[in-house]
Amino acid sequence: MKNSLFIEPKMLKNKSVKSNVKILDATFFLPDSGLNAEEEYKEKHIPNSVFFDINKIADPKNPLPHMIPSKELFSIMMQNLGINNQDEIIIYDNSPLLSSARAWFLFRYFGHENIFILNGGLKNWEKSGGEITNKKTIITKGDFQSKTEKKDLVVDLKQMISVSNNNSKLILDARSYKRFTGEAKEPRPGLLSGHIPNSKNLPSSDLVTNDGFLKSIEELNKIFSNNNFNNTEQIIATCGSGVSACVISVALYCLGRKDVPIYDGSWTEWASSGQKIQTSN
Repeated sequence: MKNSLFIEPKMLKNKSVKSNVKILDATFFLPDSGLNAEEEYKEKHIPNSVFFDINKIADPKNPLPHMIPSKELFSIMMQNLGINNQDEIIIYDNSPLLSSARAWFLFRYFGHENIFILNGGLKNWEKSGGEITNKKTIITKGDFQSKTEKKDLVVDLKQMISVSNNNSKLILDARSYKRFTGEAKEPRPGLLSGHIPNSKNLPSSDLVTNDGFLKSIEELNKIFSNNNFNNTEQIIATCGSGVSACVISVALYCLGRKDVPIYDGSWTEWASSGQKIQTSN
């Protein structure tokens, strides 16, 4: 896939020896998967990469899962991962969700633009002959400071209620079809399934190939046109808890739509706060 957002394994091999290149493993799994992303990272990762824990790089005071932290807290968290402002950041994952999109979104939200996603993730790195290790990466504290907060990239509950009631923007839900229709249980215990009224379903899995690549520009254009999504419509991406919504954001970014916000609280906040729920498609 020819896109300036993605970097190929061969290019990463050449860059990885440079001190200003930082590699982050942003693997994430749903709560009911039985998998532990951090443990998998410890067992197998790209040399000199550090684990970007989506569950922990979040607002600790918010009971909702991995909500965006404050600018100050994100800065401290990135410093503790050894990130500097002048660094070029390469993100990868070993997740069917393309969870690296969430880390990409957070850096973009906080104003860091020199950031890329490894095309095809860890599987493609290994397939391309990339080295794998279980050695712990030594971290030197960085000087990262968030430059800004692009608050127009995030929508809150109050805004979502208004958009849903007025059907004023296109809400795209990245969860699976059966979670969207209420046929399948949510991965978080006790959370009702269904969807936000006036939203449409676009599973993030439809945007990603079986081997972890974001689909080509041609395929993405076809997906969006087949679903009758008008290019002029304002779009908000949502999902279960703000991770796979970022895959929609990445896909649209690659299609030139760089202003698409996500609903960070997503279905977890909507359903747990007693809002109206729809269960048909």
